[in-house]
Amino acid sequence: MKHFSAPLSLVSLFLLLSGLPSQVSGSDVKESWKDRPVVVALSDDDLADARRVRELARILERASEEESNAVVFQLNLTAELELDTLQRVLDIMSGTKLPSFVWVDPIATGPGALLALAGESIYLSPQAIVGGAGLDDPESDDEDSKTSSSRQKKSVLKARARSLATQYGHPIEVIEAMIDGTKEFKVGDKVLAGSGEVLTLTAKEATQEWKGKPLLAKGLAESVEDLLRAEKVSGEPVTVTPRGFGEATNRERLTSVRDDAKEGEKEKGISDDESETLFGRRDEGSYRDKVVVLKVGQDTLATGKASFEFMERTIKKAELDGAAALVFEMDTPGGFAWYTEGLVLNSLQNVTYPTYTFVNSRAESAGAIIALGTDHIYMKPAATIGSALVVSGTGQDLAEDMSDKVTQMIIGTVRNVAEIKGHNPDVAEAFVTRDKEVKVDGIVIHEAGNVLNLNTIRATEVIDGKPVLAKGVASNVADLLKQEGIESDILKAEPLGMEAFAHWVQKLSVLLIVVGLAGAYLELNSPGFGLPGLTSVLAFGVFFFGNYMAGNLAGYELAVLLVLGLILLGVEVFVFPGAVLPGAIGGTLVVVALGLAMVDRVDLEWKWEGLPGSDSWISIFRGSFMALALGMAGAVGAILLGMRFLPETKLGSRFILTEAVSGGAALAEGSGSDEAEKATLEGVEGEATTDLMPSGRGRFEGRLYDIVSDGEFISKGSRVKIAKHEGSRVVVRKIS
Repeated sequence: MKHFSAPLSLVSLFLLLSGLPSQVSGSDVKESWKDRPVVVALSDDDLADARRVRELARILERASEEESNAVVFQLNLTAELELDTLQRVLDIMSGTKLPSFVWVDPIATGPGALLALAGESIYLSPQAIVGGAGLDDPESDDEDSKTSSSRQKKSVLKARARSLATQYGHPIEVIEAMIDGTKEFKVGDKVLAGSGEVLTLTAKEATQEWKGKPLLAKGLAESVEDLLRAEKVSGEPVTVTPRGFGEATNRERLTSVRDDAKEGEKEKGISDDESETLFGRRDEGSYRDKVVVLKVGQDTLATGKASFEFMERTIKKAELDGAAALVFEMDTPGGFAWYTEGLVLNSLQNVTYPTYTFVNSRAESAGAIIALGTDHIYMKPAATIGSALVVSGTGQDLAEDMSDKVTQMIIGTVRNVAEIKGHNPDVAEAFVTRDKEVKVDGIVIHEAGNVLNLNTIRATEVIDGKPVLAKGVASNVADLLKQEGIESDILKAEPLGMEAFAHWVQKLSVLLIVVGLAGAYLELNSPGFGLPGLTSVLAFGVFFFGNYMAGNLAGYELAVLLVLGLILLGVEVFVFPGAVLPGAIGGTLVVVALGLAMVDRVDLEWKWEGLPGSDSWISIFRGSFMALALGMAGAVGAILLGMRFLPETKLGSRFILTEAVSGGAALAEGSGSDEAEKATLEGVEGEATTDLMPSGRGRFEGRLYDIVSDGEFISKGSRVKIAKHEGSRVVVRKIS
């Protein structure tokens, strides 16, 4: 983009340095401007910043809305300016419907000379100068190109200057002489600008009479008050700068949020999700017509999959129950990108209730991506959001090839989600890459070279009728809901006291199944009730209670099915060996009870209701039954190892309650040491009183014993011989 500038004469430079600019500041935005003149002080910095140009437009809008009685543009301008920016400022200044005046104090040269034309009357301070709106094209080294470009732009400027001169009654010849130095300009016999010089006027020259009218300026004014008196404008002037007005507006916007957190929470009936009881279970409470708040703290997104599973379960439950809304209350430095992507793309896109993010006070990295996945974003007065560049788990940059691959995947995700939710996709992309420049309505929000991070002022800035990102500023969640007009009670969904315990039970379910099944088997093959049975009961108790607390299907019904299945297996082994049916039913009940106990209740309901984004039936059951298969395989291995090595250990001998054996025991009463028992039982012949498949019972020397064959099937009534006696285990062989 080309710029315009005008070289200053030594006189002009002296006047510039000796001028005494007025002291101006931002006006209190609460102060009334009705029936008062508004003085807008413009400097080079104001016109070089697109945001301040926009604030200039807002100043004039407010002056018109509040029925100010006049606008005074106080100019102190010398710098070059882009043509499109100059055009925009001229449109803003000349577009006001209020009486407008220009006061040059102390200088308006270059583009500033054209801006001086955008008022009904021009006044100059006694030391002021105005003019020198000639053309320079410093960016082009090619003389032909430079000349062509200059001619084109000079033509545009002259046309615009003639339009303003006609609108406000300024002499066109003077205006053209300020732009085009090809002609000599003189007043009477005095040459004010020779051929090849653009016209620049002192205050005295600008106010002299020419053709019955002032050459350019209507008069001299030592101060704004002098100008207002000359124009007979009443009222105390309000002095404001674009920068001061913008800062004051932002302060007002950020400090005017209602600081009523405690009162708001009481009004909304804020409560914790079942937090009043240590043993509460999430699916027991209802979210119907409530605003569910999920707090995302320091390490929420960095502790692994468990936190994301909790959030997804809460999001799904809120949909099933018919929640009024869901709010992420966020103060996080970020976390795992992949889990975040799944949460944003799946769970958050498949709900019908409105979703919000309240940034309190950081939504960095993964937190920013989650925020983009919600419908609306609100920020605390002092908050930040962004910086979502993907890095390794240790915080280091990824390798170049991997970084490019991952970044493009994330860019596709955030742009897609941002467009769906109505956020600016360019802002979303700049969160995750250093290479994106963000420009909105001519205002550069972010330059390429760094990842974007927005504070509250910038995120809530309204450009072209839309906020850059965040919808508004709120002091707390209650304030957010009040601004949204949502009057439902607030319920904070936080992990319950037992959910951490439940999480570990889920992780250890395979081991608990191994211990439970192995203990049950050993107990069934041991006399009385001992440590194996107690261990089995404890293992299954922890298994069912933990999965119940985790929100899975585990409950009293499945626990009863498990017990019933184990009883039927016992009936098959000891009462009706070889009957098959009790064992088959019992085994099926055990498998079903243990498998279903680990299935997520909400996922199952989500699929059952046919809601969008639900997992397939295979996915819902696959994890639990894989864990069951591993547990059963482990239990078989533990049983085989126990049968082989446990009886030979001191600890194993304590597990076997020999004292409780009677009638059908595996050891004879009154026996002494193991060696004595082996000498007594090994080689003893007897009769199988049940079918051995491979276990059952047999009678030896008038007493019943629990026995097991050495692998073959032995029918009832067959003659058998004790081949091995190891603790409570009596192995027999058929006598052929």
